[in-house]
Amino acid sequence: MLALAFVTSALLSRLVRGTARRLDFVDRPAERKIHIKPVALGGGVAVFLATGAIVAGGVALALLWDRSGSPAWLPRVVQQHIPAIVARSGLAFYVLGGGAVLLLLGLIDDVWQLSPWTRLAVQVIVASVLCLASDELRVTAFVGVGWVTFVYTVAWIVGITNAFNLLDNMDGLSAGVAVIASSVFLVVALLTQQYFLAAMLLVFAGSLLGFLLFNFPPATLFMGDAGSMFVGYMLSVLTILFTFYMPGRNQNPVGSVLMPLVILAVPLYDTISVVAIRLAAGKPIFGADKNHFSHRLVVLGMDRRAAVLTIYLVTLCTGLLAPLLLRLDNVMSLVVFVNLAVMLALVWLLEHTGRRGRHSSPGNSH
Repeated sequence: MLALAFVTSALLSRLVRGTARRLDFVDRPAERKIHIKPVALGGGVAVFLATGAIVAGGVALALLWDRSGSPAWLPRVVQQHIPAIVARSGLAFYVLGGGAVLLLLGLIDDVWQLSPWTRLAVQVIVASVLCLASDELRVTAFVGVGWVTFVYTVAWIVGITNAFNLLDNMDGLSAGVAVIASSVFLVVALLTQQYFLAAMLLVFAGSLLGFLLFNFPPATLFMGDAGSMFVGYMLSVLTILFTFYMPGRNQNPVGSVLMPLVILAVPLYDTISVVAIRLAAGKPIFGADKNHFSHRLVVLGMDRRAAVLTIYLVTLCTGLLAPLLLRLDNVMSLVVFVNLAVMLALVWLLEHTGRRGRHSSPGNSH
């Protein structure tokens, strides 16, 4: 499934890139953008189509095999889980439907530059509909109060959607971080035998990797707001579909709540730090600037590719802590989370000290 998604996405990305260039659907250089020549937009369409086509095709095959019998060549573990896939097939289409709405929203924004409040309103509506469509598409966090879980769910989907939208500020960054996060979630899904989610994550990661062939620096294709919102949305919803807490396997509730935060720590760190910088400077939080994690690394002296690779490594380092939470007790889970928070605080301190040192040195006075 990973290979199929990769090849499908790569072919679609190449097709989208050529079509976007012919239609002049490109991202042009501007004051707050770092590329120096027009780059084709629409990569998010390729990721969505590859993910959607393969997931829908897989569900269709599962429905067929459930009715007529599965072929003998299928691995036994797949045959055993076909009924479970069929039972959750409706969820796949709910998820893809919401993704299609946000993809369309992003495409409109890429062309006509919608206001942040319009984007936010549509995101809230999509998240609300999903939350009301199925109890499985709702964050419980061990709280049984309906309106509280509703608020949790909407806030999580909207927050992660916008975190990856904000993270899409340098070639290969948002998609690459999403691949790493998806891979860690995949490990967790396999360890907990959640094969429906594992299959979706495989397809999603493969689609992102196919797109990265054209998006890794120097990029020839951008995913645009359409793609970055779809990517963040998919990760937010797939985490909601997870069952992180399984008391029968000696898992603890604290680690279950913290796990998605640990895996997605880097995009959350980027969002929180950028908002803090903008508020401290008296600027609107929805404005565009060059104060993101990646930009701050470039200011410290890294080139753009090194900055992207550094953020990949930080994402991997934080994400590798997540599977440990499946086996630790409540106290040790908190220790892991505190360790992660200290790690990110150290990154912030090094960034801040490095920027101050560069600006105060005689060679950088102006």
